[in-house]
Amino acid sequence: MVVQAIQYSRFGDEEVLDLVNIKSDVLEVNQVRVEVYAVGLNPIDYKTFEGAKPLQFLSFMTKLKQPSRWFESKSSLFPRGVGRDFAGVITEIGEGVSRFAVGDKVFGTIISDPGLGTKRGALATEVCINESGIVLKPEMINMNHAATMGVASLTVGGAFRKIELSSKDVVVISAAAGGIGSIAVQYAVAKGATVIGIARKKNSEYLKSLGAIPVAYEENIQNALLSASAKPITKCLDCYGSDYVKLAFSLGLKGSEIGTLVPSPYVMIRGAQFTGPRHSTYDDFKVLAEMVSDGKVRLNIDQVYDFSLKSVREAYRSLKLGHTRGKKVVKVRG
Repeated sequence: MVVQAIQYSRFGDEEVLDLVNIKSDVLEVNQVRVEVYAVGLNPIDYKTFEGAKPLQFLSFMTKLKQPSRWFESKSSLFPRGVGRDFAGVITEIGEGVSRFAVGDKVFGTIISDPGLGTKRGALATEVCINESGIVLKPEMINMNHAATMGVASLTVGGAFRKIELSSKDVVVISAAAGGIGSIAVQYAVAKGATVIGIARKKNSEYLKSLGAIPVAYEENIQNALLSASAKPITKCLDCYGSDYVKLAFSLGLKGSEIGTLVPSPYVMIRGAQFTGPRHSTYDDFKVLAEMVSDGKVRLNIDQVYDFSLKSVREAYRSLKLGHTRGKKVVKVRG
């Protein structure tokens, strides 16, 4: 069977992406074959195919732990697939699969080594994935919305676990109106925490609707944050990078109280927590799905694109510009 997939054979901007026909993979033990209906896009996608420096730094650190990786040839690195989050229907189950059956509607995410991506990405007409990377799709959620939950569930669940978020905390979240940030806000609110969200001023009402106290980054952020809540700030989750970790330290937080999704030497030196999926568990998939089903978290889609090379390139080009409210989705079928 022929599978259509988005791939790249060198690092670069969205112009390195190609739509290709490839052979269907043979299922391995504990894998399922999923007919993909929708794919949710994440900044980690374009940072990977661009070869972004923070991710290459992580790749370098991985090679220090696994010396054999230094001898990998360029031919073994490329081509690579694109995309992580997806939703679809299981069409085949491999040996050892116990949680799922043919016909199950699922969502999930493809996990890869930092900075490297995978040979096969989610932006394809089908994916083969270990059953530990998927969960049943709640009935009340459509495929497009379900495709936005994979990376978000693991990222938010893992990050808040690492910084030990509790109902007593006042947590600052940067890029709070974005695809990950907007879910992090609602997740923290559902856990009983007080949330201060940093975003553009035009997103203030949106953040209020999610349960956050909005702070516009156009303001004097430090003063605005300190006056936003009657209680002192106790935690920070940086979903953007830049100088937000430095800002968190200036607010008097300790490294153990600061989580960031963007790695850097500064983060390591200062002892802040580079976190996200690396601190997640399988149950994080289920926790977010339950929150969505219970109405505690709503999934916001910024825009839906069709599954063509032109549209996918346009989607990533737009995602890189930032200022999105919610997630961008590629509709593969249905």
